[in-house]
Amino acid sequence: MEGKILKFSSLILMAALMASAVVFGRFSSIHSRELKRKQMSGLQMLAYNTKQAQQKEDISLQHQLRVELPAGISLQEVEIENDYVRQNMIIRIPNVEKDYFVNHPLLGRSNHINDLYMENGRIELTMDAVYEPDCKVEDGYLYLDFVKPQEIYEKVVVIDAGHGGGAPGAIKQGIMEKDINLAIVRELKALLDQNDRNIGVYYTRTEDVNPTFVQRAQLGGKAEANLFISVHSNSTVEGEMSQYNGTEVLYDEQKSEEGFSSKRLAQICLEEATAAMGSKSNGVMYGNSIYIIRNCEVPAALIEVGFMTNQEELNKMASAEYQKKAAQGIYNAILRALEEGY
Repeated sequence: MEGKILKFSSLILMAALMASAVVFGRFSSIHSRELKRKQMSGLQMLAYNTKQAQQKEDISLQHQLRVELPAGISLQEVEIENDYVRQNMIIRIPNVEKDYFVNHPLLGRSNHINDLYMENGRIELTMDAVYEPDCKVEDGYLYLDFVKPQEIYEKVVVIDAGHGGGAPGAIKQGIMEKDINLAIVRELKALLDQNDRNIGVYYTRTEDVNPTFVQRAQLGGKAEANLFISVHSNSTVEGEMSQYNGTEVLYDEQKSEEGFSSKRLAQICLEEATAAMGSKSNGVMYGNSIYIIRNCEVPAALIEVGFMTNQEELNKMASAEYQKKAAQGIYNAILRALEEGY
């Protein structure tokens, strides 16, 4: 009798051990998969989730990215922030719980995406160039595609307001170069915004910030722009007040002069700016020693509007009226250059 009880107890114990092994195995497998998911980068997670979804059901991803939205969320409620200077795009989905993308994974392709980060309804993308987001919502899903500026606009222009933030540039009598440059660019933006031609314009800054030289220089190439113009205010080498005045435009003398050259663009800018402002022409000058000119991949011109070390010109450049004249001259130069085929 005792032998039968012992044998029966052993069978029960073995069955319990086997069941435990199965449960533990499943738990271990789930834990292993979860650990693996946590160790993946955003791009690896995108590829993994897409592969898993396609194995479970027939999913045809005609658009680059797809994510399920919470019930009742419309496209107008999805916030998209596109930082062209850094090629950084942030998509924010409202009303989501923590770890939303674990239960509602982002699916699609990583084309042109250098980095991807997802957390709590926030998708952050680092792109390989400048793109405009093309979004739509269908059947509760947000679909995202990325379009090059040249596919949207007839022409593309990049405008750079020199200095900014903690880099004020020249300072004379309490007037900072960064403020003059930005004021002119803002007036230029107002003119370009009113233009009815299909021109896409990208600015390195429209606020008192200081993008790096690298970020400024690369924006022309990243946007595949037709031309790049940087706006500055000049001063003498010594920084002393003098009678020296006038407008000059710098270009890259080491780049090929064939086709639509930087030198020709500089000449157009000089002619139009001096005509609008009534300033003295100091000519076009070599500018390869300047980082943003040397490293810009498209025709580039750096306009030195006038001299802050000349009292009369400083007074003019600090006035709203003269800033508008400078902006009008640069605007005219842009249109003329584009008409010439840039």
